[in-house]
Amino acid sequence: MGEFNLHKSHNKFNLHQQFQKMKNPIIITVFLVMSSILAKAQVNPRQQAKADSIIKIIPVGEGRHSSFLYTIGGQLATSDEVKLRLLAYAPSAPDISKAKTEITWARVSGGIFLASSLAATFEFIHESKLDGTSSVNGQPTYQHHDFTGAYVFTGIATGFLIAGIMHLVNASHHTSKAVGIYNERFQ
Repeated sequence: MGEFNLHKSHNKFNLHQQFQKMKNPIIITVFLVMSSILAKAQVNPRQQAKADSIIKIIPVGEGRHSSFLYTIGGQLATSDEVKLRLLAYAPSAPDISKAKTEITWARVSGGIFLASSLAATFEFIHESKLDGTSSVNGQPTYQHHDFTGAYVFTGIATGFLIAGIMHLVNASHHTSKAVGIYNERFQ
């Protein structure tokens, strides 16, 4: 039995030596396979646009009820489908990304505008609640209301309203530019 145990431990040692010899090729193979998988994962398959896939923007409605419809190749498309096409086409992708960033900043500006407007309104109401008249020696005197806080919040709200409008105009410009770049290849 002693020989069997010795023989068994000798086999373990041989397996360990064989594994040590094979370790480098296995590591290299695993590394190459993982590198190939990572490289393949980085490839972004772009949609190939067909010759009839020009994007058209059609205004619908008038005044407050106006909006836009998009067609790709003569078929109605959602704005998300249009954004995906524009992002998939490399030359128009930077402009559509800029448009998305501008829309995000317009939303942030709109939120700050709303908060500042509410703060200005509450500050004005708070300062107006003070009694405006009193009398000293029978003569009416008027208290001075300090609307500085309301004015400051109104100024902040106005600034962010203007900033929000500017961001929306920039987003519209970048979107139109991206659609123009996308459609250039069909003309």
